[in-house]
This record gives sequence, C-alpha cells and structure tokens, in this order.
Amino acid sequence: MSMLRTSLIYISLTALIGAGSCATKTNAQAADDTPAKTAPQIRPAVSSDTPTVQSTSPAPRIAQATPELTRDQKFAAWKQDFISRAIARGYDATMVTSLISPAKINERALDRDTKQPEFTKPIWSYVDGAASADRLNKGRSKLAETATSFNAIEDRYKVSRHYLTAIWGLESAYGVIQGDHDIIDALATFAHDGRRMEFGESQLFAILDLIARGDLRQDQLTGSWAGAMGMTQFIPTTMRDYAVDFDNNANIDLRNSKEDALGSAAHYLSRHGWRWGEPAMAEVTLPDNFDYTLSDGVKKTVNDWTVLGVRPVNGSRWSTEAGFLEGKLLVPAGHRGPKFLTFKNFDVIKKYNNSTSYAMGITVLAESLRGQRVISTPWPRSDKQISFTQKKELQARLTQLGYDTKGVDGQIGPNSRRAIRAWQKANGIIADGYVDLSMWNRIMGR
Repeated sequence: MSMLRTSLIYISLTALIGAGSCATKTNAQAADDTPAKTAPQIRPAVSSDTPTVQSTSPAPRIAQATPELTRDQKFAAWKQDFISRAIARGYDATMVTSLISPAKINERALDRDTKQPEFTKPIWSYVDGAASADRLNKGRSKLAETATSFNAIEDRYKVSRHYLTAIWGLESAYGVIQGDHDIIDALATFAHDGRRMEFGESQLFAILDLIARGDLRQDQLTGSWAGAMGMTQFIPTTMRDYAVDFDNNANIDLRNSKEDALGSAAHYLSRHGWRWGEPAMAEVTLPDNFDYTLSDGVKKTVNDWTVLGVRPVNGSRWSTEAGFLEGKLLVPAGHRGPKFLTFKNFDVIKKYNNSTSYAMGITVLAESLRGQRVISTPWPRSDKQISFTQKKELQARLTQLGYDTKGVDGQIGPNSRRAIRAWQKANGIIADGYVDLSMWNRIMGR
C-alpha cells in the first residue's frame, strides 16, 4: 500500500472518530433527551485494487449530556435574563442589577402560594371576624384620631371614611400587620417558579417604574408574601397606577403614612366608580316560590325588584331615590340564610379584592362603624360545610349526572351554582344553589 493511500485511510478513520466525539447535545436536545445524530462517514477515493475500509459498527460516540441545572442555577439564569430584558426596555442598568441580583428564592411564599386549604371558613365566620368587637373598637379610635385627614380625603375623592377605615382594618389591622417579606424576593420567586410568572414579572416591572420616577425607595420594599405593601396592601401595579403622595413629602409611603395609604385607597375606589352617598348592600326578604336563578348576577332597579316581591328586611318601603338604583341579588347561604341586594359600591369593593366574603366583611364593618346594623336574619350556623375535595367530587358527580359544571376545580362559582340549582329543581328541592354537607350527601347519592 502506498504512503499516500495509507495516509488517506488514516485521515478517514480520524474523521469518523472525531465526528462521533463532537456530536454533543444542544440545550434544546438535552431538554427533551433527543439523541444527537452522528456525522456521516467519509471514505477516501481508492482504486479497485485497494482494500476498502469498512466499519462493522457505528463510529464511537463520547456522550456529553448537559448536566441538569440546580434550582439555584436556574434562578440565577432567570435573574440574568430578567435584568437583560429590563435594560433592553430602557431601565437603568445599575438600578435593575442592584435590585434583582441579590434576590433569593422565598420558600415561605412558595408554600403559601401552592397550598390549597382543604377547608375554608363559612361566610358568616368571615363576616363575624371582619366586624369583631376588637376591630370595631380600634376602628372607632382610628376614625377619631384621623378625622382631619379623613376630612381632606373625603373632600378630594368623595369616598366614605367608614369604608376606608374598614379596608384599613381588614388589610393590615390598622397598620399593625403589614408583612415582613422582601418584596423582590417574593415576586422574583413567583416569576421564576412559572405558575405565576406573568404576575411576578409585571409586579417587578411596576417596582422598577416606581423607583425610576422617585415614588418609592429600595428600602421600602417590604410587605406580604404575595407582594402587597403597606397599610392598605397595594400590589406594585396598583401602587404604580393609583397610589398618591397625599401628605406631599415627595415619597409615596404606604407603610408609615396614614395619609398616603388612606388617600391612595380612596383614589383607587374613586377611579373604579365609587358613588358618594349610595349604599353598598341592603338586606332584603323574598317571597315564597321566588326564582333563585335571579341571583346569578341579574341586575335590576330597586323598583323592578320590588315588583318581584323583594322588600327591605325591616318591612319599610324603599325611598324614592333608592328606587332607581340598580342592584343584584345575593343569596350566600341559601334560602334559609340572609339575602341581600348589592349595589355599585359593592362591586367597587370587589375591584379591591374580588371576593364576595371580603366585600361583605368590609360592608358590615363599615356600616357598624357608622352605628348601622346590616344583617338581621340569622345565618344557618349549624350547617356543616364541605371541603375542597368534596367540592371537586360534587362537580364531577353533577357533570356525570348531566348537570355540567364546566370544569372540576373545587371552586363553587356561577357555573357550579347553576348546575346545583338544576339538580335541585329536578329533584323537587328549593333551587337556591347552596350546598352544605347534607345537600352534598343527597347529590352524591349517599
């Protein structure tokens, strides 16, 4: 064999081995564990009298799989990516880096965010707690202490001081419980975790906006595990869009300034349509054989509700002015519990926290601070509530029976209540859409 042919064969074998050893996985391939393809074999051109070099097995490959990153490494990569994207948006590089680089994963926030309570309080327990004797007494003191500020806030925003005090009391126990979490840690944790990535990142960008325009300092970034701050618990986007420097000291301080916190809450409610002098909720009575499907968010004027037999609970007539208010029927504990008409201001409270229990708690506390009694009819306190798991089982059972709940999520919302009412009506039961343990047993066939 000539030296030239020997050299060509040697080069061919070297190419084969080299191609195998360089075929490592890309990051994308490592993610789905797709094997990398081997490079094609290359043979030299040889004459007919030269033995052909043939491989009886594929060229050898040296596997170099990308090692799985630890959670801390993934978090560090996310931080660097977020910093790069923020700088690309025009935020100051030094500010962004100093804010995001030190962030740590907040284990407590993850635990609170992912833990679904198996049992939740019945609505009457929440309302009782909201308007407890202790909260009422402290609220009255706060109203007196803050009277001058409330005068100015009401003059500017036309929002009731009693409702602002109720929010103050429920959100932070009048400033006592504001949270001790590092807000950047909590929000960065959510943004990296994936389940709440959009929420976490939007809140972080809002903080960058607040700091960039001088409304917030980095040393003020302490709050709840969910990222809310101050006496009125504003998340950063709400703070950016609605918070005000009511005390005019060139800094929005929701944690230490009552004027800023309460003025900001008033501004928020005002911007969402608060109506000065109008009620949020009124207890009512319903006639026998009432159509409870009308409690599914149907909006009617008080005059129209009156035609259907809806009356104020004290038996009096509605005022002439009230007759033109639009309201929705709320039956939170079934036909045996209290019923209510809720108005525009109730919906505005739900803009603050989209929870019927919360809005009722705020209303009852606020009206109690005014010396008004909101609820006269007893709650069905002996009813046993069903758990989160039982709610999911109920939804699955109703759907199986042909009463579609539009999903199984353990949350009894409008779709589930419609399905419950349909089953109740088909079985000769007052179709109020309310389920306690005894009704659950009947629907489940136990």
